[in-house]
Amino acid sequence: MSAARRGERRATLPPRAWIVIAASVGSIALSGAAVSAAVLDAGGSDGVETRRETATREEVLKFWTPERVKQAKPAEMPVQPAECGGWQWFVRPHCW
Repeated sequence: MSAARRGERRATLPPRAWIVIAASVGSIALSGAAVSAAVLDAGGSDGVETRRETATREEVLKFWTPERVKQAKPAEMPVQPAECGGWQWFVRPHCW
């Protein structure tokens, strides 16, 4: 049998508590929307371009001769600053 049927009074929050809860939820929602908008507006690809090229296995093997493989240099890769590790990226705009 439920508490209402037994005639017992349910514990409820005072109106002031509901206001605090509503304000907290609203501010969290607004801050989340602001962060996501900032991340989306950051845009740009920082000069990174991607494209898909298709080549047959024979073309690739013909191009990559042993001499070319020895002379090949790895591509320069972007490095993330140390201060952007963990949750720090969330509070530092330059990490986005």
